Amino acid sequence: MGVPTGEVVARPMVARACGCLREFQHYAVDRYRAQRLAKFQKTRCEVCVEKLNTEQRQAAAVVPKKGEAFRLLPEAAQFALTRKADASWTGKLSANGQTVEAEGDGPHGLTLALARAWLSANGITAPAEEGEKPAAPAPTGAAKHPAPKPPPPSARPSLSNLPKKPG
Repeated sequence: MGVPTGEVVARPMVARACGCLREFQHYAVDRYRAQRLAKFQKTRCEVCVEKLNTEQRQAAAVVPKKGEAFRLLPEAAQFALTRKADASWTGKLSANGQTVEAEGDGPHGLTLALARAWLSANGITAPAEEGEKPAAPAPTGAAKHPAPKPPPPSARPSLSNLPKKPG
């Protein structure tokens, strides 16, 4: 069903699904007018669609993606999942002395929901731009042993500084 061509005989204002009034065109010859009108009334206007898309993009930028959510959890984070009689799942995530709880339909989605809930409760969000490291929480205790530093390039083996074999 394409948009008809020809003379426009009327332009009534019709309410869209979002509640906004928009102009609908009546053509002189339009055998699909009823279907076009029904579809027009079931859809949102362009302004409301753009507003919804913008809100969804902003919300997605705050929520870490699946892999990122699990990487941002601290060491020794513990999940506890329980299957209930109605086949749904409930679970807890404990890390750094804080516990969050959630319910879900399956263990995979539940663990992600728990990870995101814990990160949200601790004010940790997704990276602002691609390639940028996320803001992770500060460690609770000071590290007793700093991370070892790599050896300088001169100390690394290469063909020029290998010991010569006798012979």
